[in-house]
Amino acid sequence: MAWSFLPSWVDLESVSISFELPARTVLKRTGVAALATSSATALRLTLAPALLRVAFEPYLVIDLPPPLGDMGLQQVEYDFRTGAMAPNVFYTGGLVRVGKGSAEDEARAFMRDLVTSTPMAMPPYDPTSDRDLVLTVRQVLSNLESGGGGPPVRGARLSARLTLRQELAGAVGPDGFCIPAGATIAASVDVEGTREEIETAPRVRRIEVDCSSAVLRKNGSDQADLRRFVVHRGGDILVERVEPLGAAGQAAGVESLVRLFGALAAGGGVALDPQRLGPSAVEGLVKEEIARALRPVLVDWVQQNAEIVAGVDLRKVLGIAGEGQGVA
Repeated sequence: MAWSFLPSWVDLESVSISFELPARTVLKRTGVAALATSSATALRLTLAPALLRVAFEPYLVIDLPPPLGDMGLQQVEYDFRTGAMAPNVFYTGGLVRVGKGSAEDEARAFMRDLVTSTPMAMPPYDPTSDRDLVLTVRQVLSNLESGGGGPPVRGARLSARLTLRQELAGAVGPDGFCIPAGATIAASVDVEGTREEIETAPRVRRIEVDCSSAVLRKNGSDQADLRRFVVHRGGDILVERVEPLGAAGQAAGVESLVRLFGALAAGGGVALDPQRLGPSAVEGLVKEEIARALRPVLVDWVQQNAEIVAGVDLRKVLGIAGEGQGVA
């Protein structure tokens, strides 16, 4: 499904942002009841075309004085189409089990606090047509820390699943990469900073990418298919899973890696003889060569497509300098 803040060739299934809340953090207090974490807890906000979900792992505790039984809150879902809010509340112990309806009402109030002062608060709402979705999400994060009663937020992890409608490619001379149309990508992004910094000037620390196919081209020919890799701030790359293509891909085991290593290192002045190395050493060298070949292509692609996401400068977010500028 096309989202207004993304290019039309990106089909985004869902996106999540998660934070860690310290133990014994009180998110909301009403009368004698408190909504709090019992241990370090992950709070995850998930945005999909039809809903916003707030989930907690482990569940939040709705703490009540004895002999009333405590309750747990696992998640709350908000239906953008109807405005309905569905909390998952359950008893966790105690002799007297009363007040579940009131607890569910408080969970809905928590969700209303999160979406207040945003377009999400007025159903029907369609996030895919919200051209200011980045600003909308920033307000939700602000509400989480202030009106929502949450603690100061520092650091976050974003996760997204998407499919490409058309080929994504980049090149520097005869080297480059190509992600074909129809490829699926799952990415997890670690973001640094306080809530204010994340809202106004997010800084990516690392990105973990799982891709159904990302083909590396070296000297004009397809050499390897990257299935999993990590991009660090500044553009450095760590290759974690790769499959040889072409002639190397037709060979078996270490032989294929030796051939691939030879193809990547040709003309590079590498003095090591891959025939004399063990399989694990050869694999490590192959991954290093691939990362070295891919980095300048990635940097060039980011510089050329810095504003591909509305409201975000990828050069600043990823710490990759453009021409005539420095990025920390």
